[in-house]
Amino acid sequence: MRKPQSGRVCPVQVYLSTRSGTWFVRRVWDNGLPLDLALYTRLISFLARWLPASLVASVFSRKANAGFDHALYGLLPSHAVLASSVVVNDDLPSRVLCGSVQVRPGVARLTSSAVHFADATHVDHVDAVICATGTPQSS
Repeated sequence: MRKPQSGRVCPVQVYLSTRSGTWFVRRVWDNGLPLDLALYTRLISFLARWLPASLVASVFSRKANAGFDHALYGLLPSHAVLASSVVVNDDLPSRVLCGSVQVRPGVARLTSSAVHFADATHVDHVDAVICATGTPQSS
């Protein structure tokens, strides 16, 4: 019998709290190419340098939303797609879609066993809280 991969089996509910959302992109891009191989070409670099930044950001955000509607699942960032790092992950969008990870707004406060969110909802009997605050956004 094969041992399941670490992190694949989660018997409890997972909540992802985000104040400002984040852009998720998949590692596999068009035609099955890895993201870095598809995007880091001379042509793409040339176009990104010479086209208006707003056009490049618009194309990239449409592409990022093509496989996963960030607004529908409460993850649409308050910043433009190229204004900050993106999260390259294949698993998390799928887990949000199937409900094993629930997206919640920012944390308002913590108690000894509960998390209260900015939208006045709360979750009781929380076993662990992992804080990942990220980096400051530059304007």
